[in-house]
This record gives sequence, structure tokens and C-alpha cells, in this order.
Amino acid sequence: MIPARQCKSCGTNVKLDKDQVAFNQVQSVADWLYEKRVSICKACPSLLYGTTCQHAGDIVTYRALSKEKGCPYPGHAKW
Repeated sequence: MIPARQCKSCGTNVKLDKDQVAFNQVQSVADWLYEKRVSICKACPSLLYGTTCQHAGDIVTYRALSKEKGCPYPGHAKW
């Protein structure tokens, strides 16, 4: 089991999986797209602490699930 990481500021657990993010089906992307996005984020050099996007400040598992959000990578979005 991978230990949960904690926010350096407040000590809150920052490991979230898809089931912990509160979006309804209308706001969420399809499962296959979510997995693809998270995979891209996990390989990105801008991933901080294994959880957080350097450019958006969001936890990537949250950002990847939302239809409203995109990749904020400067110059060209990765997804």
C-alpha cells in the first residue's frame, strides 16, 4: 500500500482517487479518458509531489476528471 501524502501547508491527505472526487456524471469525463489524462499527468515533468500540477496548483486526479478543465501546460496542452 502506498502511504498517503500530506499537504505541506495544512497536513491534509492529498491522495485522491476517482471515487473520492465529487462530480456528477454530467460533469465527469468517461472512465477511459480519465485514466488517459491521469497517465499523462503522472509522466509530466511538471507533476509535484506525485499529486499536484505545477501550473494549475490542482490535484491532478481532480483536474483530470472534470469536463470543464484542461491541461494547463504552457505552450501546448498535453490533453
